[in-house]
Amino acid sequence: MPKKLNVDSLSSEINTLNELLSSARQSGDFVGEMQLEHRISELSSKLELLKEGSVSDNSASVALFFGGQPVLGSKGIAAEFAGTALEQFQDLIAKVFANNEVGDLGERGKVPLKASSELMVTGLARGSFGFVLDEMSEQIQMESSQLSHVIDKAALLLRDSAAQDDAVFESILEELEPRTLIALRDFFSNLDSSKATIRVVEKELDFTLDGPSIHRAKVRTEATSIEEKTIEIEGTLVGFLPEHRKFELADNAGKLFYGSATKEAVDQFTKATDSVIGKKCLIKVTVKTVAPLNRPPREVVRLIEFLRFGE
Repeated sequence: MPKKLNVDSLSSEINTLNELLSSARQSGDFVGEMQLEHRISELSSKLELLKEGSVSDNSASVALFFGGQPVLGSKGIAAEFAGTALEQFQDLIAKVFANNEVGDLGERGKVPLKASSELMVTGLARGSFGFVLDEMSEQIQMESSQLSHVIDKAALLLRDSAAQDDAVFESILEELEPRTLIALRDFFSNLDSSKATIRVVEKELDFTLDGPSIHRAKVRTEATSIEEKTIEIEGTLVGFLPEHRKFELADNAGKLFYGSATKEAVDQFTKATDSVIGKKCLIKVTVKTVAPLNRPPREVVRLIEFLRFGE
């Protein structure tokens, strides 16, 4: 269960017990007073440890609360909607995970490492109808897992896609892979057509997307296109920043290409025996053309690998 939900649950229980303790003192119930004080002390200690992080499990965990037309209070949720929404959220997680691990995905075909990104439903969240999704791991993670970081990123993608400011949405597009955009589009389309709302709780992050926010995200993701092509470029390496994974290259015609670099390209650069800055090289890059809603298209270049150093 996400840490924030645990903290909120313990805090709520302590508040309730404090109210009962006050009543016990007023009525002179000494036995009840002692029992309540003991229980409050136990829960308060547990809460402090949880806040300090000394007992936290850093496995991936997220809670999705749904509201709106498919939900009947905290009693139930339409089965077809819930199944589709959870499947679409898992699809988003799988694509973000694969993109992080192997780079840009192909236009079609199986998503790499899909089994490594699977979440399992471990419980129902209190409040409006929600699901707790946890990493499929039998061991407690002492440090944040890779899947935990992926859920961080996916949650921020959902939040920023629905932001009121268009610039916030556009800021995520440079790093967004086409199939991830489709996953976002499908998720928001389902929520919008079902007249549903969603609250996402993950680590310290807690946000709610209402009907207008979801519709805004749906319109944006449907109106945005990302086209990608892979090409080879021969030219002179003008600059390379391994710590920031940025490169700049001038091709043989003098055109400058600037963008990000993959982990593999950084490794190739750092292992080069001679200085390659200012020298000829052959590289493979992806050129992504991003066309947001009501904005001119722009190109984003990503260095995949060095094919050759030198002439």
